Amino acid sequence: MSSENAEFGKIRSLFWPIHNQELKKFIPMSFMMFLNLFVYTIACNLKDIFILNYATLGGIELIAPLKGVLVLPTTIIIAMLFSSLVSKFGIHKTFYIVISFFALFFLLFAFVLFPNVSRIHLSASTMERMKNSLPGFLCYIIPCIGNWAYSLFFILAETWGVVAIHSLFWNFSNRITKKSEMNRFYALYHLIGCLGRLLAGRYTEKISKVKGNISEFNRNVKLLITVASVVCICSMILYHFISKKFSSEENVKDINNLGTKKKMKVGFFDGIKILFSSEYLILIFILPVSYGVGMNLFEGIFKGHMKFMSHSPIDMGRMIGQLSQMTAIFTFVLTFVGTFILRKFSWKFASLVTPTVLLSLGTIFFILVSYGKFGGNEFIGLSISQSALWLGMVVDSLTKGTKYCLFDPTKGIAYRTLDPKTQAQGQGAVEIVGGRGGKGLGAIITMMFTSFLFPGSKLLDHTYIFFVLFVIICISWILSCNKLGNLYEEKSKE
Repeated sequence: MSSENAEFGKIRSLFWPIHNQELKKFIPMSFMMFLNLFVYTIACNLKDIFILNYATLGGIELIAPLKGVLVLPTTIIIAMLFSSLVSKFGIHKTFYIVISFFALFFLLFAFVLFPNVSRIHLSASTMERMKNSLPGFLCYIIPCIGNWAYSLFFILAETWGVVAIHSLFWNFSNRITKKSEMNRFYALYHLIGCLGRLLAGRYTEKISKVKGNISEFNRNVKLLITVASVVCICSMILYHFISKKFSSEENVKDINNLGTKKKMKVGFFDGIKILFSSEYLILIFILPVSYGVGMNLFEGIFKGHMKFMSHSPIDMGRMIGQLSQMTAIFTFVLTFVGTFILRKFSWKFASLVTPTVLLSLGTIFFILVSYGKFGGNEFIGLSISQSALWLGMVVDSLTKGTKYCLFDPTKGIAYRTLDPKTQAQGQGAVEIVGGRGGKGLGAIITMMFTSFLFPGSKLLDHTYIFFVLFVIICISWILSCNKLGNLYEEKSKE
């Protein structure tokens, strides 16, 4: 570490440990993260607005069946198709196929589905009749089916984060980035990348400043989705430039042919088999599952409170836009902190930051919401509702900031101790099944209370039990990080 500091100087070693000759690779890769996060933020912002405020009989209760019943199986199917595409066409062509699909869907939604939802969706009266005639546990699944275009947008928005960022970007990054560059590059990729989130959040908030004019807001939504599709095309152009320029470098794996050779074929179910036969991979698998469940339990109550505080899609758009900007700002600042932690502290310490932040601040949020449910009206001179809203935004944005700058990089670094075959097969299973499985499991827990045990109940009615489950999950997450950190140190020495 001391030689590295001498090489860059104390200040540059902390804030910008990048050699000038490395900028030709670092800047394009960071800009690709910028484009991917811009699309992801736009899609995620709009999917929540559609489900919470646009959908007929919509609300936060619809998110659980969407994630648990629709997103999880869809993601597994897409994972199988992704593995098949990589095996048949290679990772290079797969990138173009996948990103083109999303770009075309965004255009289809903006110009065909969204303008005609009143014609293609079921009416409120039809859905009410179905709810009255079918079993109670289907009470929130029926609106998901009735608002199928919004549900489809929600599913693919969730899938974009897994496929475009976790699978395609980080897979590409692992092959284009040398081992000597990883510790210095990975957290800093978010430095420019988080500006995409900031810009997307700013646009989401800006389109909401229409003074109650819902028609103008709808036009702005179409424009925003169109911009997202154009950004997808820009991402493909940038990918082509980077892959052509750097795939021939020494110590960089050949990205153009990866997956086309028979010996490099990666089967999805082979990855599942390897995953559950390795204690090390199981511990890595627990990390995204714990994050998914913990954040789902927290965000269920938090977004339910956002829905309570909003009266129209315009109000929700403003709050979600502000939340995205807060997330971007925290991520920007935490990028430097994360880089310092990754280079100065152990893997275990870096991996423990995210669950510790979520557990400590999330506990305060739940206590505040519970205080309000017990009849409290004010907190430090502010109304309970407003205090809970802003604290929830801080918890959500700060936790996601630490995820992007520490959780994702440490999880990616953990794979480096594995042999190439185990990494190639196991990583896909962990990222796709673990990432989606965590959210799916969180959604199933939510459905157990709102659809099965107490059909038709509201999510906020179960704040207390969610609080208890939230604490249990976060503590389990911390224990897994601790054990995995010990194994990582042992494997690194080997």
